[in-house]
Amino acid sequence: MRYRPTLSRQLLLLAEAIAFAVLAVVASSHFGIADGMGITAAYLVAYLVPCLLLSHARGASTTARVVLLALAVLMMVAAYSNLLRWTMPEVCNLQLPDLKADARNFYKWALYHNGYQVDEPGVIFPGFPMMILALWKVLGVSVVWPQAMNMMFTMTSVVLTGMTTRRLLIGRVSMSHQRFFSCGMILSCLLFFYLMSGVTLLKEPSTYLAVSMAGFALSSMAAVDEERHRPWRDILLFVAACVLMAFIRTTFLYFLALGVIIMVLPHWRRDWMVVVVMLAVLAVCLLVGDHFAAYSFSRHAEIVDGGWNMQRFYVMSENHLLNYYFLYSHGHRLLMLPLTVSIQFVIPFPWLLYEEPTLANIILRCAYGWYIVGGIAIFYYFFMCWRRHDNIGAWAWWPASVFIIIAYVMAGSVARYVLPFQPLFVPVATYVLCRLGESRWRRLFSRWAICFVVLLAVVLLVCLELQASTISSMLHVRPLEDFLRDVIVMAEP
Repeated sequence: MRYRPTLSRQLLLLAEAIAFAVLAVVASSHFGIADGMGITAAYLVAYLVPCLLLSHARGASTTARVVLLALAVLMMVAAYSNLLRWTMPEVCNLQLPDLKADARNFYKWALYHNGYQVDEPGVIFPGFPMMILALWKVLGVSVVWPQAMNMMFTMTSVVLTGMTTRRLLIGRVSMSHQRFFSCGMILSCLLFFYLMSGVTLLKEPSTYLAVSMAGFALSSMAAVDEERHRPWRDILLFVAACVLMAFIRTTFLYFLALGVIIMVLPHWRRDWMVVVVMLAVLAVCLLVGDHFAAYSFSRHAEIVDGGWNMQRFYVMSENHLLNYYFLYSHGHRLLMLPLTVSIQFVIPFPWLLYEEPTLANIILRCAYGWYIVGGIAIFYYFFMCWRRHDNIGAWAWWPASVFIIIAYVMAGSVARYVLPFQPLFVPVATYVLCRLGESRWRRLFSRWAICFVVLLAVVLLVCLELQASTISSMLHVRPLEDFLRDVIVMAEP
């Protein structure tokens, strides 16, 4: 019998065609036909790879495809906005864009090793610029290829989060595979800070992919028996995640090891052989990553221990709220965990006071999606995880432990470090929503939601007032500084 796509499938294909046709026309009008078609092709490949994964995933549905297309359109618009900004100066183009901070260092490193006459910048973990260089060897020098690669990694991670959610929750609550999958993807799409890092030239999207691959592999240990897959397939996926992480951000391998240990604790007799293999792979990847990275094992210990180097790098003002944090004792820093965890939870703040109001920055600052996912997950930790028949097992303790450890080590002040692990809270939040759908915990959750929203609003208002007053004081001081500088210049012979 001849296959005929359903009406919903036909409409989806039409929407995909329209989206990329519009992109081709707009990009060609700005960058010319050749570069415009290159941008369209790159973004199309970035979309088709997670589409291919989605089409072979158990529990995929038309709803999940619609979610992925909506995500792709959002990311393409933000990514294209970045391309325009990077090529705005007359001396800049797609080959030599105007990049800032870490993105500039990664790009210059790849240019240097591709034979360009530029200074070689220092790069701590060489994995991401090495991938940029590999793309250039095949496709030619352009900022579009690594940007599209990061988009692909981010969208693939969202699909993997949907797969992990389905695997963890099926058999625990009464919902279909398709709804678990779609709900996991929808909640992941609310993490706008997470998503917008995928349209830049940072290494975060690579860590997204590694963590999501490892998460899906480890979810097999926490799944109910009938949902457990063949362990060797999960081991291969975990190995790929560890190899990628070894070159991208070696220090995050410790968090993957923590996940392995937490997952095996409830069923160590059943999974001990798999865990031994995984830990052996982790050890090898740590050694290899340490060989290529600028950080040594002694530097890893220094990061955890704190000290003057950490104080110099991460506390930029004597009036900083966490002044001398890295010089405090371990006990003192443990007592400060409620504060540092709270800081890590609320940043980035959902407003723009001093940053350039670009489209990507505006979307990035929509932190309310994370507040929703995080607030629902906190309800689970406070009220549900202690109930024998109302929890999802050991899985929930992995992201919670990582979140707390990063807050302890970094004082909660570097939100980017926790981004790869935010989607690990999505299965936890989805489980709570499923229980609410079964008419359980509704009254308590309603009370919690009201308290959480009020407390969060108060905290954000206080932070907004403090930040606005700080910027205002800086603006009032600046004219005096300019006047004194002019006086000094005039007094010089």
